[in-house]
Amino acid sequence: MCGINGILYFNNFNSDKPDSFLEEHILKMNAEISHRGPDGEGVLINYPLCFGHRRLSIIDLSIEASQPMFNEDKSLAIIYNGEIYNYLELIPGLQSKGHKFKTKSDTEVILHSYEEYGQDCVNRFNGMWAFAIYDFRKKILFASRDRFGVKPFYYYLDNHQFVFSSEIKSLLKVKNITEANPGKVYDYLAYGYRTNNGDTFFNRIKELKPAHNLLIENENVSINKYWDFKEADYTGIDLKKEFEELLYDSVKIRFRSDVPVSILLSGGIDSGIIAVISNELAKRNEIFEREVKAYSAVFPGFKSDESKQISETAASLQHIKSITLTPTAENLLENLEGFVYGMGEPVFSTTSFAHFLLMKEIKNQKVKVTLNGQGADEAWCGYGKYIAGYFLLNLLRNNPSEFIAELRNLPDKNGFSYSYLLGQIAKSILSRKHASYFRAKYKEKMIPVLRSDFVNSNYDYLDNPELKIFSTSGLNDYLKYNIQYQGFNQILHYEDHSSMQNSVEIRSPFIDYRIMEMAFCVPLKSKIENGVTKKLLRDVFKGKLPASVIESKSKIGFLTPFEKWLEDTEAKKFTGFLLNSESFNNKKIWDQQKIRKFFNQKKHAYGFPIWRIINLELWSKLYRISNL
Repeated sequence: MCGINGILYFNNFNSDKPDSFLEEHILKMNAEISHRGPDGEGVLINYPLCFGHRRLSIIDLSIEASQPMFNEDKSLAIIYNGEIYNYLELIPGLQSKGHKFKTKSDTEVILHSYEEYGQDCVNRFNGMWAFAIYDFRKKILFASRDRFGVKPFYYYLDNHQFVFSSEIKSLLKVKNITEANPGKVYDYLAYGYRTNNGDTFFNRIKELKPAHNLLIENENVSINKYWDFKEADYTGIDLKKEFEELLYDSVKIRFRSDVPVSILLSGGIDSGIIAVISNELAKRNEIFEREVKAYSAVFPGFKSDESKQISETAASLQHIKSITLTPTAENLLENLEGFVYGMGEPVFSTTSFAHFLLMKEIKNQKVKVTLNGQGADEAWCGYGKYIAGYFLLNLLRNNPSEFIAELRNLPDKNGFSYSYLLGQIAKSILSRKHASYFRAKYKEKMIPVLRSDFVNSNYDYLDNPELKIFSTSGLNDYLKYNIQYQGFNQILHYEDHSSMQNSVEIRSPFIDYRIMEMAFCVPLKSKIENGVTKKLLRDVFKGKLPASVIESKSKIGFLTPFEKWLEDTEAKKFTGFLLNSESFNNKKIWDQQKIRKFFNQKKHAYGFPIWRIINLELWSKLYRISNL
């Protein structure tokens, strides 16, 4: 796990400059993301190419595994951020074809795989990655990002250069960009979205989309998608056994490391499952750790506190050691500006801040790697309140005889009211854009505090694909849409940035592409049945986790008591100052008076997404945004 930077010059741009000039640019970029790789630094200057690398040593700690890394004849060079979990399985096949290995690193596996299979090599990888390979003979730059976008790849492109990095702030060290992308800002303020459309919050800075490769040849740039969900037939297969074996293998290969590995533990079933499997692997001596540390954020006295479930899970697992911390309003104020700057782009909620503090504690305990339960909700129908309408519509189309039964089961098992479910059905029939707009206008009341010209000029920015809600695959289409385009990427974004700000690598067993693909090939009843979400997960791990976890239908995940934090005297003072600052008052995107009214009248503040206002204002200040 590392940080990567690169510049490829076009049309002889800067060819008259000495290497020291080119190196200075890369070193500036490297310094800005030193947190991603405090264990080492590497630079390659060979005009028109400049590569920079910051190393977080996880696999093969030797100096031979440093980057940039070359192949045997130095015709290829690579910089890489991520982990290829199945790298050990790939080595024998490459050796049989004559490839020689000088390290025990997965970086070298990528390099030899590219030599042997070309751009198609990425389809053989099981992992998370963002890398760039330069072919000096063919004068080709090949870059790739993993299937789900776990690892970031940002870039700037003009007629003179292609500049890329693991973080936007690194690009800004060599490109003076102070203009925001107004469409991204609107989607965030109005809806809380950070969509996967290739744009970022900064004008002219792009991101390579998940499951895409980028190729630069003869100064021409081409981008293509190399992967999508694949279909498989699970007829006659024992789904419980297949799922359990896949998940155990996914966790096991994610424990591959030359440094200690920990886990994150909330009160939910997903991270609980990771804890169960980790405990079993430790018990069977199949991983190096005899005692796996489990880190949790708890909020005693808060209605959504998960202390009880966390303690029950940890107590039932002999090889799991529970470590908890409680983020406070004081912690938020102390770390807020550093946190906002570190995220690079605005984030949806303060849940990401609780995550950030956990990462900070993990770093303090000198742990470099942690596993989490991310991805199960998105693929296995975990967000019951959001998918209920699509699920019921799916039944109306495919199994109308089951519609009434599920209409009864969903409230009984999840606490939904019938009026709520009818509202969700109506929402599911609407286009995503219209549903989001109505929520923003009438429920959260964000649209009324935004200037009408700002709303009107950016309303059409949000991509609004037609989901065939009455088709046989309506619910699955909706889930795929969220994974590949809308909700999932904003979680992966904050998890990567908050962990790597603290030099910690996050690994997510549920995001193994084999498990993700399985989720969209099995019968829908494996995911939701009789009002029970994540059905297969609950069935497989029933009896292995406390009943309070297995039977829980709530979805929390480090939810923070943000409204309570706002009542803190210092927090009130800070927010009041921010909402009366010159920067805030000069913005032409919102109605300052209405926002202050919401903040000052407590009864109106609940439900109003004041965090998005605070985050956007701080972000624009820290990044010197000039066009809002």
